[in-house]
Amino acid sequence: MATRRIPGTLLREAGLFLAALVPAAVGYGLQRLADRVPAVGEFHASRVFPILSWPVRFLSSLVPFSLAELLAVLALPATLVLLALWIRRIVRSRPRWRPLVTGLRSLVLAGSCALLAFMLFHGINYARLPLADSADLSVRERSADELLAASLWLAEGVRREADLVRTGPDGAMRLSGDIQATLKEAAQGYDAVSADFPGLSGPWIRPKGVLLSHYWSYTGITGMYFPFTIEANVNIDVPDWSIPVTTLHEIAHTRGFAREDEANFLAFLTAIHHPSADFRYSGYLFAFVNCANALYGIDADRGREAYDALPATAFADLSRNAAYWKQFEGPVRETSTKVNDAYLQANLQEDGVRSYGRMVDLVLAYRESESGTTP
Repeated sequence: MATRRIPGTLLREAGLFLAALVPAAVGYGLQRLADRVPAVGEFHASRVFPILSWPVRFLSSLVPFSLAELLAVLALPATLVLLALWIRRIVRSRPRWRPLVTGLRSLVLAGSCALLAFMLFHGINYARLPLADSADLSVRERSADELLAASLWLAEGVRREADLVRTGPDGAMRLSGDIQATLKEAAQGYDAVSADFPGLSGPWIRPKGVLLSHYWSYTGITGMYFPFTIEANVNIDVPDWSIPVTTLHEIAHTRGFAREDEANFLAFLTAIHHPSADFRYSGYLFAFVNCANALYGIDADRGREAYDALPATAFADLSRNAAYWKQFEGPVRETSTKVNDAYLQANLQEDGVRSYGRMVDLVLAYRESESGTTP
């Protein structure tokens, strides 16, 4: 009798394992469908995602600390405890294979459901229509002259806002308020442009400053969107000037814009329209560095000309920024970059971390749409 039951048991367990993979297959299939039919991705990002994410966003925003950070801290001890309990159950059970198989199946099911949740709360959004199309921005090949003109335009914005921000003894920018006040007022930049860019409107969200930010800097990461809690997590140990624009970048992800170049552009756009000079300065300087570095790569003389247009405050900030990140160079940062690159390529961003640089095209297109005038 036992020999007759074993094949049936194996077939049943195999069927249960396959069933556990269904959520992952659904999530992966939806992302690939959206990639082939961008209208599907756009419908999900603009209509479905806001509805699905609202209760999670609302509940997580009630908590003043980062749930993602808490989960990261608890992950290792929780894994060790669960592993110990699982091994204990295997040792005490007869037959031993049953809790082993049940545990593996539960692990597969949890991972499968996590992948589906990731796709619904972020992954499918990579396949939405390009922002350049939905915002009617003309992205095209640009000359070095256009890149120089845009860099000088941004440098003028940096100079204008540098006169309004607070600076420290080293001449670098300091936030006008405490970090919590800065994070709390970040979304005002989205409110300021939502009339002209309706897709940017959205419900209130509380960006979270990561308490272990100094150690997080070893990864080279300044911010992270955690899709399972719809949280915008911000590294608050970095030089002050970059915190506002980083916060706006992560908020872009919570509003359905997954691509890094688009989140960078939206951070710039919402920053320069923000009522606070801290944000405007941060946005202009961030975009300037991206544009001027791109210019320097094709024409070093013009790149130096662009940098010469910056005020002393900006040079102090860039110097402080370089010194800050220098201390975190090493294998952890290199590994983090490789992991991030692989993650982006797995989610339809074929050029990986280099996709962050394509925001320059959007900045130039925006400047052209504004007829070269400052906002």
